[in-house]
Amino acid sequence: MPVAIITGASKGLGEALALALAERGWDLVLDARSPVPLAEAAGLVSAHGTRVTALPGDVTDAAHRAELVAAAWRL
Repeated sequence: MPVAIITGASKGLGEALALALAERGWDLVLDARSPVPLAEAAGLVSAHGTRVTALPGDVTDAAHRAELVAAAWRL
């Protein structure tokens, strides 16, 4: 399955993109700064039967970006 990393996945366009890709069978690594809304979005996305990893953090942090990429490789 294809894998995507989506930043800003807890609302708006990021969440819409995550849902659209999940409907098409993509596995996803979701990122947002706020953990609670991110967990809620991950729950909606995973309802489509795809593998989802949600990692709250700040994409301006190089270590967090590396964590996102590593999570994508694990999927």
